[in-house]
Amino acid sequence: MRRTRTPLGPGLGPLTLLNCALALALLAGLATCYLVDRARSCGDGGERIDGECVTVTDGSYVFSDRLRGVLGQIRAENRRVSKEQHATIALMIPMDAATPAGREQILHEVQGAYFAQHQANRASPPRIRLLLANPGRDRGHWRPVADRLARLTGAPDNLRVVFGFDRSVPETAAALSYLTNTLHLPAVGGPVTADSLANGGRGATRYEGFARVVPTNTEQADALVHYDRDLDPRRAILVQDERPGDPYAAALRRVFARKLAESPHAPQSFTSEGPDAPSGLEHDFAGMVVTLCVATPPVDTVYFAGRPVHLRQFINALATERACAGTSFKVISGSDAATLYLDKRLDKKRMLPDKESGRGKITVQYTAITHPDAWQRGRVPRTGGTPSVLEDLKALARGTEQGEGPGSIGPVDLADTRTISVYDSALTAIKGIQVHSQGTHLAPLRRIAHGWTRLQGQLTAQGASGWICLDNHGNPYDKAVAVVRLDPTLPTPRLVDLAWPEGSPPKNISRGRGCVIPQRR
Repeated sequence: MRRTRTPLGPGLGPLTLLNCALALALLAGLATCYLVDRARSCGDGGERIDGECVTVTDGSYVFSDRLRGVLGQIRAENRRVSKEQHATIALMIPMDAATPAGREQILHEVQGAYFAQHQANRASPPRIRLLLANPGRDRGHWRPVADRLARLTGAPDNLRVVFGFDRSVPETAAALSYLTNTLHLPAVGGPVTADSLANGGRGATRYEGFARVVPTNTEQADALVHYDRDLDPRRAILVQDERPGDPYAAALRRVFARKLAESPHAPQSFTSEGPDAPSGLEHDFAGMVVTLCVATPPVDTVYFAGRPVHLRQFINALATERACAGTSFKVISGSDAATLYLDKRLDKKRMLPDKESGRGKITVQYTAITHPDAWQRGRVPRTGGTPSVLEDLKALARGTEQGEGPGSIGPVDLADTRTISVYDSALTAIKGIQVHSQGTHLAPLRRIAHGWTRLQGQLTAQGASGWICLDNHGNPYDKAVAVVRLDPTLPTPRLVDLAWPEGSPPKNISRGRGCVIPQRR
């Protein structure tokens, strides 16, 4: 019998065509998934979320043009030490911000980490490899970044410490808890000052294996109380952000309220939408300063418990209120105010006195983690810091070592303290690795996590901001606090003096450079 060909072509029946169509559809779907996945991927195994790359990188992935220079230097330094026995440290901060001042702050922090790596790799072994871990602009994607870091603890990466946490917000607390209590990774804080982000006290051990390099808000306020004994509480008022979930503002509220317990003026309150959210507060502040300017007895000192963006709005309102004519104001705040001078929207001109309008002068004074002149000008205390360490960092920033300087890593500015505080955070992480390792034989994670208390006495970390002498809870004992003034007539904040949480520099020192902590600690 003769076979009849179908019009579908030789050997292709309806079922075969259906199978072909399904196969093509499957291939198209796979190709689409591949392209979508490729579009979402970024960096070395990272993921693009909400327009930014959430990843861990050795500097190969460039988060922004602003960071290109310093990331290139980190990548080159990592490659230089990759063939030697090395330990890895990871800087965990957002690599982008919502404001220009925030982006400038990030550049300074990354520079500080690079400076510490650069110096360590020209000193005692082991060599140091530096990674950048980006949890996202709002720090909300910390979990996948932390899990990625946990997979890098073995050879050849040898991750030993995560460091640099730079903001006292709930996301930082959650990330720290997961890293230290769940993943058992040693960690060192950066410029985080909230009391709730510290071990010891009523909180006992909140974060196992966590060390800090800066005083808490309470310690900074205690230092200010010891320093500013001449305050007249009758002429002072508290302005406070009552937004829940902000440990920085909450700590300032508590400490400032205690300091102003004898003030006859009730606190003036506002509720922000977030640490970087300025919207909707202009009207609140405008009404607030009218009340403040006609207060009886008169007010000339304002304690501000809130974030820099809201502090800027308040100062601008105070500077434009005609009812305040003839009065000069001092506004006092916490260490976050160190970045205020970078805010282009701060109306510095109106902060200046004006004879025609009768406007008085407005100055901002705040406790800072440190200041570039902290160990260089005025009466330098005999203990509590080592001036040569800060001078070495300045020299490196100027590019006097190895020909590597600001021309290759972006403009360096130490005035906002971020470079120095992250440098000290990295330096402390490296010191912890070195103390517990034997040359190129790296200490295990547990030994580093439980060994921060070794960093005292002769092993005190010699920070650029002062001695980092860690107590049994991993907190710096009697750490120097800079009292800084933002004067509208000057381009950068000016150091007023150094202050101390214990009222004076540490007295119990060992031979050489380092502190011994009193038994009561």
